[in-house]
Order: sequence, then structure tokens, then C-alpha cells
Amino acid sequence: MERWSGKVAIVTGASAGIGAAIAVELAKNGVHVVALARRENALKELAETVNYKEYGTIYTKVCDVTNEQAVKDVFSWVDSTLGGASILINNAGVAKLSSLLNGKLKDWQDTINLNVLALSVCSREAYKSMTKNKIDGHIIQINSIAGHCLTPYFGFKMYNASKHAVTVLCDGLRHELQLMGSKIKVSSISPGPVATEILAEVSKVMKDASTKDFNILNTNDIANAVITSLATPPNVLIAEMTIIPTGSLIQTHLQPSSQVVENVLNL
Repeated sequence: MERWSGKVAIVTGASAGIGAAIAVELAKNGVHVVALARRENALKELAETVNYKEYGTIYTKVCDVTNEQAVKDVFSWVDSTLGGASILINNAGVAKLSSLLNGKLKDWQDTINLNVLALSVCSREAYKSMTKNKIDGHIIQINSIAGHCLTPYFGFKMYNASKHAVTVLCDGLRHELQLMGSKIKVSSISPGPVATEILAEVSKVMKDASTKDFNILNTNDIANAVITSLATPPNVLIAEMTIIPTGSLIQTHLQPSSQVVENVLNL
């Protein structure tokens, strides 16, 4: 991580959960962090958690990343004030349970706008900033195991689709960067269930499965994965890192009843 000490990282969705954990871990490694989120009070609390001289500074910017102009304004400020972005962590995301059979268009639009389009806008602006400032940077997309398999829970398919899009966009971005002769890295980090506000909200309304028996990752597990990805030498890229709790599976399966298990075992 020494090569990133004193450099600038932009972290979206940084006010809580995974984003906050990533921002803090980056700062502890000497990286200056521009933390983006919509909740100003939460951002202020985040900035106050890192105040040691040997740590990087956490700058906070209230920003709705689904607003293209707001994103452009942030990157413009980073270019003019901090010398450009070396790292982008696209963490902001949403998981709305909405059935394909009778779901609301607004829920679908919110999911695609944040998980796919805002991620793409931030990636585009990061590329422009890195190129303008001659920085061989690193873009990390916080993906999900839902981006690599079909989650069997009812009402989860639009979220599935949005994360599958992230998987495609990661390799697509690498392809375009390759064609441009760029040395900017693009990594995807795909966690299983993580103890966050999003999981808590989803758990409240899930009807066909319970998360109480799930093995759950901590937000620091994802922050450590980001550090691992960034710590690779210039000639090495972790293109995809899948992280699940010990004892879990990548492909989620609904738990059968004990009676079903017994019947199968007795066949």
C-alpha cells in the first residue's frame, strides 16, 4: 500500500456500512479519502473517526451520485484542489425487493440508476481525472455474489440484474482501457451477505427465507479485501474477488425443511 500513501481515493456511499469501513481503512493506510454520500451528519461523524497525524485526511462531500452534474462537480474539485483521483471505490448501491410480476417502475429505476448508471458515471469521471493527471489509478467496483448467480429469493431479480450488469461492465471497462493503452486497473469485489443497513432492511420483508441463520461478513472484511486488491504490484490485477463467510456457498440455496432432508436421506 506504500504506493498509495498520500494519494487520493474517492469512496461513494461512504456514510455508513461498507463505504465507511473502506474510507477508514484507506485513511489508516495514509490515503486521503474523499467520502461521498447524501447524509451530511453521518459524513461528519465519519471524518471525526480519523484524526491521527499519520493517517490520511477524510474530506466529506454531500453528493447524490445519481446526479451526473453533482458527480462532475466533485471530480472537478478533486482535480483542482487535490491533484486528481488515484483510486475510486464505487460502493454506493441499493437493494429493493420488487417482484418482476407486479413491481413498481420507480423501484426498478432506482435500482438501475444507482447500481449501474451512477457507477458508470463515476467510473467515467475517474478515468478522465486519472488520465488528465497522468495517474495509473485503480477503480474498484463493490459488486455482489448476486452478480454471478441467480439469487433464489422472491422479489430479488432486479437487484440480481443490476449486479450482473456490474460484472459485465467491469470486464467491458477493462477492455476499453486496454484498447486505449491505459494502465488503470479495474477490480470487482463480490461479497456474500454483509452486516449492513441494506441487509437489515431486506431481512425485514423477506418472506421465503430468513437471514437469521446466515453466516454474515463484517464490513471490515470488505475493507480488508479492498486493501488486498490495492496492494498488488503494478503488473498484477485481481480482476474478481469473491468473498463469502466460512461455511457458506456462492450459489445461495433455500433451506429445505428437516422433514424434506429426512425423506431424501431415507430414499
